[in-house]
Amino acid sequence: MGSGCQWRCARLCATVVSFVLFSFAASMSGADVIINVLVVNPKEQVLNKNVEFSLPGEIKPEDVVDPAGLKVDYNVKDAGYFLHGSVTLQPKESRTLKVKVKDVWRISDEAIAELRGDIERGYKEMGSERDAANAAKLQQRLLDKLDYIAAEEQQVQGSIDARIDTYRNHQQTLLGLKTKAHLIDYWRTDASSPEPDKTINYVVEVTNPSDKTRKIKQEHYIPKEVRPEYVVDRKGFEVRFDEKKGQPLLFKEDDFAPHEKRSVSIGIQDVWFIPDNELKYTRSHVKYIMNFLQKSQFLQTAKDLYNDVINNLDLIESMQAIHQPDIQQHIGSYRINIVRFEQAKKDLDAMEKLLARFRSDLEKSKVKNVMQKIQQLKSLSKVSEAIFDKKPTVNAAWKIIGSVMIFLGIFTIIHFVTWFLRSAKEKKQEVVKYAQKTDEPKG
Repeated sequence: MGSGCQWRCARLCATVVSFVLFSFAASMSGADVIINVLVVNPKEQVLNKNVEFSLPGEIKPEDVVDPAGLKVDYNVKDAGYFLHGSVTLQPKESRTLKVKVKDVWRISDEAIAELRGDIERGYKEMGSERDAANAAKLQQRLLDKLDYIAAEEQQVQGSIDARIDTYRNHQQTLLGLKTKAHLIDYWRTDASSPEPDKTINYVVEVTNPSDKTRKIKQEHYIPKEVRPEYVVDRKGFEVRFDEKKGQPLLFKEDDFAPHEKRSVSIGIQDVWFIPDNELKYTRSHVKYIMNFLQKSQFLQTAKDLYNDVINNLDLIESMQAIHQPDIQQHIGSYRINIVRFEQAKKDLDAMEKLLARFRSDLEKSKVKNVMQKIQQLKSLSKVSEAIFDKKPTVNAAWKIIGSVMIFLGIFTIIHFVTWFLRSAKEKKQEVVKYAQKTDEPKG
């Protein structure tokens, strides 16, 4: 196997005894993957040693086609499965154990088609009703990213090593696409806002400390938010993924002259900011809810939540307005802002629950009033039955109700006119008394 595969295997295994080397190889069938476990006895005597190594995180017991005489167990500490067993070796003997596992590092056509269906359903159910043209652009953005993943999957079919890294790198991207397809907030965003095209230079440095020319394997870890499609200028590096650390990295093998030092600038799309349209939508939505809750019993709680949301949004916008020349500071600011934005969305969600409760109470109040009016009509029917010894007809009932309303209206008008005239008279008397008081001579 090539040195790239050997490097990969060293990363994948959590526990490897000193005389075990292993690598990946494609089986003849093309449907399985062979993990070659090379066991070596360097001594002049028979050895009976334990072999133990971790399986890749995607492999489950049912994916192990042939364990090569080893047993599959679960490692609680690493939260993954591993193979272990005992091997007897003769003096100076080397033996290759061929562990066969299913090739699970493929994004199937069915998975791609299912996600494509999710995107189209999200467009129809949540996007097209509000603004079909805007939603169509948002839909196309998701489909373009899905097509990119599908195309890259096809390009790495011949290399298991590269395909495993590609598969892992794409998992988070696929999850993000699925989330957006089901998220109503995504379909409410303004598609006219251009996607970020700013590039940040990520500088890596490598030095050969030896007096001889050496082939150096470069492994440069990059921020966890970076996906392969975000690396716009790879400079010959491969984007791989460290399963144990859950972090992507840049990998490359190069020959370095004695004491040679290289500094390479990798262009990475700037994804470390919260889009303005998301901030604007959150701000306008929280104001909309606050207006509804002005006359509710939850006013003080709503005010506290509203102030917290606005304060976090203000802090995010002010921090994003500051230019950070250092990429680490820029990323650090973004991660602080993400925490603030998540808290703002939680507070917004709490306000939406208050609004739902307020509306529910209003509906209950309306129903209660209607029921009281119906009860009053029933009482009126009973009174009529007691007086006239029969239930009133519909027309008669409305005549009675109309008579009562007219009487109450006339009574109210008379009461108002009386109160108005009396108030005017009392006010006139107060003016006269005040005038007389001011005209009296002062001693």
